[in-house]
Amino acid sequence: MKLLLVDDHALFREALRALLEKISPEVTVYEAASVPAAIDECRNTTFRMVLLDLGLVESQGIQTLTQFRSGVSEVPVVVLSGEQDSNLIRDVIELGAAGYIPKSHTSDQMIRALRHALAGGIYLPLDVLQQPDRAPGTATSDTGRFRMLSPRQQQVARLLLQGQANKAIARELGLSEGTVKAHVSAIYQIIGARNRVEAVTLAAKHGFIVM
Repeated sequence: MKLLLVDDHALFREALRALLEKISPEVTVYEAASVPAAIDECRNTTFRMVLLDLGLVESQGIQTLTQFRSGVSEVPVVVLSGEQDSNLIRDVIELGAAGYIPKSHTSDQMIRALRHALAGGIYLPLDVLQQPDRAPGTATSDTGRFRMLSPRQQQVARLLLQGQANKAIARELGLSEGTVKAHVSAIYQIIGARNRVEAVTLAAKHGFIVM
């Protein structure tokens, strides 16, 4: 299982590498200190997941994820950040991140978050999950609604929650983009979400694991 850790602080990379190696002996951690270096690594190696720090010296916040996604569009990205602003977290999810782990987490919290992400779950900090899901009067959701998805919808949901764009989902599943859009709309309706941010938030809150 190859993971890419993108952070320009050597001490943090060293500490997170140690945590990742505790999770599974199958984990192999690659490192990059900048977005361009991370993009180069992804062009040469197939990664299960990228752990991307938003606070790089050369780029800050949303710009970091946008820059990375402009060069690498398909690998799942879990964001690492010292920020816990709910608007920032929702923005990165909307841009395709498959999770958000605050650097302020303790070692135990970080290990739980990383295990959940590596198992295919969507990890978000509790302060986001405690926000109201939606306006009054709209449908609620629970884990059972995710289980109501058809096998094909489960496949589309897995890629959607990993941050894949419709075009990439269509290519991987051998479908047209129009068919993918129809599946995505149906998924939102079934689980009671209005957009990708709500879908990811619901998946995280209810412990939905992407198989």
